[in-house]
Amino acid sequence: MKTIAFYISDHGFGHIMRNISVIAYVLEHTENIILLVSGNAHIAAAKEYIEKYTNAENLNKRFITIEQHTDIGFALQSGTLLVDWTETEKRVREYISEFPKYIKNAREIFRKYKVDTVVCDIVPWALTAAGEEGLPSYLMASFTWVEQYEQDLPPELVKEYRKAYDSADNVILYGLHTPFAENTFKNCYKVSLCARTFHSDKVREIIERYGDKPIVFISIGMSNDGIKGIIDVSDLPYSFIVTEGVNLTGENVHKISKTIDNTQDYVMASDYCIAKAGWTTISEILIAKKPMALLSRPDVAEDSMYIEKLINENLAVEITVEELRNISDVLNRIKNITQSQNNYQDDTDKIADIICSNVVKCI
Repeated sequence: MKTIAFYISDHGFGHIMRNISVIAYVLEHTENIILLVSGNAHIAAAKEYIEKYTNAENLNKRFITIEQHTDIGFALQSGTLLVDWTETEKRVREYISEFPKYIKNAREIFRKYKVDTVVCDIVPWALTAAGEEGLPSYLMASFTWVEQYEQDLPPELVKEYRKAYDSADNVILYGLHTPFAENTFKNCYKVSLCARTFHSDKVREIIERYGDKPIVFISIGMSNDGIKGIIDVSDLPYSFIVTEGVNLTGENVHKISKTIDNTQDYVMASDYCIAKAGWTTISEILIAKKPMALLSRPDVAEDSMYIEKLINENLAVEITVEELRNISDVLNRIKNITQSQNNYQDDTDKIADIICSNVVKCI
């Protein structure tokens, strides 16, 4: 029985959500111990999901969590999905100045819990700490902060991220990834996607509750304070299920709370999806085989790359926040999407096997 430490970005919730499925699989199919380090809300979301949906033995002894701020990401302009680059630079500069403190703390944690393997998504300094401690490390990547920052932040800041990522022993490269990631890392395990398990009973309940009309699921993520303005959809022949920050109005609008722990089941229950182009949300939509519209954020390189790729594969359409105000037109565009090129699959088990290969073989 060995210990695998997961250091997960607490920028947004996409990183923790895509790792939950892998963590759950390892807990259910091996005797290994999982140590999860991430932000407070992210730890809470992971614990709730693991305890509720994982049938693993000795879970209280084998799933250890440490609440810690781990990442910066982007600062957004209030009421928009646009990046505030001045504030982002300020936060990144302060964050980098604290790398030595974070590295020292991580090495102490590795020793205290007798960690055998370190997995990072996409916390840079944890990889440095693993290298200094002589532990094998895996970078789980669809992108890194290097290509997200290099056009808008000073080179001396980006250099610190690049140096940390270069210290990874291995990289698990997802099916949706930036060209930078593939061109930069040599020791890559290429996989498709991963997603939280879809629960057929929950999906059926959602359809029975809201499915008197075609269901449209709309999400803009949880790392922002929403989009300004109210959109009236009361006269449209759809049932809209929306996350917080999506200001639709009408008796056919059903809002779900940020505390919902199974948004993937709402994706599976839906007929159409409209979403911010975060990797995890896109992955769940692709695995569920649902047509989608993705909100454009030209100042975020990751989003632009995913959108371009999926448009070329006829799996998505691109819309702006302004176009969202005419949802009827957006849905008409989505209906022209086919799934003929959707070859994406859930590789959770493959990812877990790769991570376990340097620890103990998965059952």
